[in-house]
Amino acid sequence: MVGFKSLSAIAALSLVNSAQAWYNELPSCVSPFKPFVYTGCFDNGAPGTKEALSLRSDLDQNDMTVEKCVAHCKGNNYRLAGLSYYGVCYCGNTVSTALLPEDQCTFPCSGDSTETCGGDTQINIWMDPTFPSPEDQTDISEYASVGCWTDDSSQGKALFYRQDNLASSEMTNDKCLKSCLDGGFPFAGTEYGGECYCGVVIGNGTALATDESTCNMPCNGDSSQTCGGPARLSLYVAKDLQSLEPCGSPPDESSTTPGYPTATTTTTPGYPTSPTTTKTTTKSTTSSPSTTKTTTKYTTTKATTTTTAPVCTATTVIPSNCEWNIGKWCSNPVPEWDDKKGCLISGSKCFLQSASCFLKAGLPGALSCFKYKEWCAALDLYCIKNCIGKHCDKDGFVQKFPPHGLPPTTSTSTYPCPTTVTTTTKATPTPYPTNDCPPPNPTGICTQPTNKWFGYGPGKPVGGIELPIVTCNNVWGDWKKGNIFKLYTDKDSKKCPSYPVYQFPNACADACKSQYEQCEDVYAESCKKGYKTYSYKDADAACKAQYKDCLIVNKWVQGYGHCTTWDC
Repeated sequence: MVGFKSLSAIAALSLVNSAQAWYNELPSCVSPFKPFVYTGCFDNGAPGTKEALSLRSDLDQNDMTVEKCVAHCKGNNYRLAGLSYYGVCYCGNTVSTALLPEDQCTFPCSGDSTETCGGDTQINIWMDPTFPSPEDQTDISEYASVGCWTDDSSQGKALFYRQDNLASSEMTNDKCLKSCLDGGFPFAGTEYGGECYCGVVIGNGTALATDESTCNMPCNGDSSQTCGGPARLSLYVAKDLQSLEPCGSPPDESSTTPGYPTATTTTTPGYPTSPTTTKTTTKSTTSSPSTTKTTTKYTTTKATTTTTAPVCTATTVIPSNCEWNIGKWCSNPVPEWDDKKGCLISGSKCFLQSASCFLKAGLPGALSCFKYKEWCAALDLYCIKNCIGKHCDKDGFVQKFPPHGLPPTTSTSTYPCPTTVTTTTKATPTPYPTNDCPPPNPTGICTQPTNKWFGYGPGKPVGGIELPIVTCNNVWGDWKKGNIFKLYTDKDSKKCPSYPVYQFPNACADACKSQYEQCEDVYAESCKKGYKTYSYKDADAACKAQYKDCLIVNKWVQGYGHCTTWDC
């Protein structure tokens, strides 16, 4: 394809929707649009590895349908929409994971059980048919320069997918454009001599720089090229990587075949193709005499075959020891329960693990530790609301609030029997690790400092990262030795530091230090790398000020009178 000129590219920008940073997505598309085409069941990668599509949306996964997910991806200008694990919605432009048999995507959608939303590590993917065919989009000449762009908005980055796979010391514009082209991104840009960013939209609050000379830094890999400048982006756009019918433009129905559209059979590297399966999809529409709006309903029908086996089969499902997988960190599963007391114990165990998530997950994964804390809060609320005067259990909770961890393992045994009954039993897991006492209530004895200048205080720590809990030791052997306090910074409490009563101020000092390390490694570093929209300098100063204040307010805190008896 022939690249278009800079002036026409700038004109095209005026028609492009804008978006804020990655954690503040555009709204879903509410205008009628051409239905997405189903393309198949794909591998979504094991937890902790690269997922099939680049953006995991913030939509509520507990009330998800195909319609909601495709509308969200359409509104955010993505080519592909995907659904996994009952209702986790993803968007993206390319998929490089393997196509799987349809029977591996079997989970019903949380918002409509007649629709399918992937599996444990599988994902159903749909494609927007209004994008140009990707088969010829292999040349960086697709991109044209649109000048020097500001990148210092308080609302987020101009482009928010940083290409960390490229070496900063070898950065050139061509390398950046090729990386963005391979990802199917219509926008690309270089900054600060050695940084490359891609995106599907331009961030709010950014604009064409009034002084183009502020893009003045030579590319680290080729000094004859310019790669942006401080908070300035050398921006490029490829019109042929954008939808021909973006959200808000009326759909072109002139070539639409009645019924559900058929996926293309052209195979192109990096894009899904329509599989040959027994899965068929139908489209039904509803209309009102007073409106021309068409509602697309995505429904799924599967053909199944039943065979008779000469043996009985028993399948045992063993829950995973990794209930939440975030970056380099896995949580221990919270214990099973069947009453309010057991539920609250599990909630305490959940909260006490959260500090270890921030300490060990690594960026950018650690930013999802806040989702784990939200899950713990939901568990605590479930205990209070659902366990009053009636039975409550873990299964009821996880059905409403599914964790995001490694899948369970199964073992199957067969034996002769007169019928062909298949039974499934769920093994009751032993809480891991096995402690001598349930985890205590996560109310710490150390104090979160307050500073009006930086705006932090109890319930509002810097970057949202709470002071780790120092409370009663739940390991009997250690408590019996006189170490009655414990600082909960590891998911296995036996590995957490413990303290006798006279060393309690040291426990608080260590908690302050741990909070500071999390603040710097997660909050300040995410600002530095562009994952957060705040100044790294300001974030770093706030982390240091909070640490200093924390040491001061906890210097004379005493542990006498606390944890004096073993209450298990």
